[in-house]
Order: sequence, then C-alpha cells, then structure tokens
Amino acid sequence: MSDPLVFILRFAMQVAALLFMLRFVLQAVRASFYNPFCEGIVRFTDPVLRPLRTVLRPYRNLDIASFAVAWVAHMVVSATRVVGMDGVPIDFLFLLSDALYSTLNLMIVIFMVAIFVTVVMSWLAPGIYSPATIIAREVAEPLLAYVRRLLPSFGGLDLSPMVAILALMLVQYFVLGAVLPHHPG
Repeated sequence: MSDPLVFILRFAMQVAALLFMLRFVLQAVRASFYNPFCEGIVRFTDPVLRPLRTVLRPYRNLDIASFAVAWVAHMVVSATRVVGMDGVPIDFLFLLSDALYSTLNLMIVIFMVAIFVTVVMSWLAPGIYSPATIIAREVAEPLLAYVRRLLPSFGGLDLSPMVAILALMLVQYFVLGAVLPHHPG
C-alpha cells in the first residue's frame, strides 16, 4: 500500500478505536446516554455493536463487544506498521499484545483526559453546562471518589485528581509496559 493510503487507514482505525473505547468506558462508568455527546457515540458505534453483541455479550456494565472492536482496530494499526517492514514475517502474538497494549493505554488516557478536563473546567467555568464537561465528570468521578476514600482530609483541598493521575501514569508506564511488550510508534 502507498503511504497516503496507510496513513488514512491508520487514522480511520485510530478514530474507530477511540470511539469504541469511549463507548466501553462510558458504559463501564454508567454515564448518562441521554447526553448529546454520548448519543453521537452510540449512533456511530451501534451499527457495528448490535450484531456483534449476539456473540460477545456484555458482562454487567462492561461492553465486551466495544472493547473487542477497539482491540481489532488497534490490531489493524499494528499490522500496517509491521507490513511496512520489508521481509519481516507477521508475528500474530505480537500483533495481539501490541494491540492490547494500545487499547488498554487508550483507556488510561481517556481517564486521564477526563480528570484533567474536570479539574480545568471546575476552575474556569464551575457552574456552566456543557455536555462534554458532564461526560468528563461522569467518567472521572468513580475513580476520583475511590481515591478520595483512601486519602485523609486536607482541609477542603481535593488532591484526588493529582493522586489519580499519578496512579494512572504508574500503571501506564510501569505495569502496562512491563506486562505487554509493544512496539512504539
């Protein structure tokens, strides 16, 4: 394949992985699907997920089909990287682990961005309604609430976003990188 076609394919697969992973995370945290932001994600992902859910059934509030589609999209991205290397045979186990790394890393990034957006919007526009801000808060709050329960009180100062982002970064760099070998890029 020519370079522009590979670029377009990778871009399309990365956008698809993002949308399906957002769908997975939104369902996992039980976000409101009446939000316009969520409605758009559902409208885009439902044509793929409806038939796939007959085989990959959800488990509690975990949408296995959404995760699987994000994983497959990342496998396509990994395959385009490997196919670009002349004479290198495709290692299917590498593709699986590299795509799983990318998918789990994307999930961590979604949580970090949600926490960051929640914090910034609480400073800049604390009482303003925004569908994206509400979704960010719904994604971040389960993790932040858990961290708040673990932290001692700091006299009204909420350190949970900082601790949660630090914990996510530790998982991202040390746990995920150690457990799943991947090829950067």
